Amino acid sequence: MGKDDEDKQRTRAMGKDDKGKQRTSKKSRRTGAGASPRRARGTGAAPRAAASTDKPARTEASAGESDTAWIRPRPDPRLSRSLEYGVAILETFSGARQTLGIADIAELVGISRSTTHRYALTLVALGQLEQDSKRKYRLAQRAADVGGSAIGSIRRELDARAVLEELREQTGHTVSMGVLNGSRVIYVHRLYAHGVGQHEADLDLGVGAGVPAYCSALGKVLLASISDAERRELLTGIELKPLAPNTIEKREQLVAELERTSTRGVVVSDEELTAGARSIAALVPRPRSEHPAAIDVTVPSSAQTVDQLRKRIGPPLKRAAKLISGE
Repeated sequence: MGKDDEDKQRTRAMGKDDKGKQRTSKKSRRTGAGASPRRARGTGAAPRAAASTDKPARTEASAGESDTAWIRPRPDPRLSRSLEYGVAILETFSGARQTLGIADIAELVGISRSTTHRYALTLVALGQLEQDSKRKYRLAQRAADVGGSAIGSIRRELDARAVLEELREQTGHTVSMGVLNGSRVIYVHRLYAHGVGQHEADLDLGVGAGVPAYCSALGKVLLASISDAERRELLTGIELKPLAPNTIEKREQLVAELERTSTRGVVVSDEELTAGARSIAALVPRPRSEHPAAIDVTVPSSAQTVDQLRKRIGPPLKRAAKLISGE
């Protein structure tokens, strides 16, 4: 895939796939308030791209995630509820759901069809949505450009590609770089390996995909790097859903782990995001004024124990993080 094609696909992916999602009950769909999430179906495998390229193919984090938009359970009087719903409408679109009708959007977001129609018309007028010949809605290019520009900017700031390629060669496993975006981590680099079980461990997620921060190695090291106040606010607004055998479901347990986490070391996710996969992450040292970034290595659980991850992959991972930062 050429660089121009890669950038175009990455732009479209980022604009569509940073999702925090939540299913609402019948009652909440009448009132517009959020409720309990439901688990999504598993995803199928897709053909793998060449080993030397980031893969901006499917960009949905569907391992145990809901397929609905995420809305705060209770309105915050400091915030605009209408704006929350407008953003939630944009976030209902994805690589798998490129066009949606009003009824589909209303169900996903949890508001009435008449209200959804009014928001959709407003977003069309603002250039964020457009309609096709069947009067269904899809993201306009302007909406996709914002996310893609953010990814491109971070990639320019951190010239990490060569270092990540070397780390993949050293470890034999998939290597990624991510940044924190709300309560999720967005991949800005994703370099695949092809060992036994690697495809399943990687979840077939590409550049621009979002995964929950609370149960991923990248997310946990990034959460540990922000201020206590920022972390408290983020964790208050999310539900800790059991996505895999070892997902942390108790907020106090997650907070305690993050407080113990040293951003100078490594963080492990042991089958917390998905069954059969372990990841180890390290923070890329950057000035506090710049967007924090982290890198990780993902392995099938059958390939390495947690101790082996720390001993074998921890040292080269930390060296790579320092090289990227210029330390």
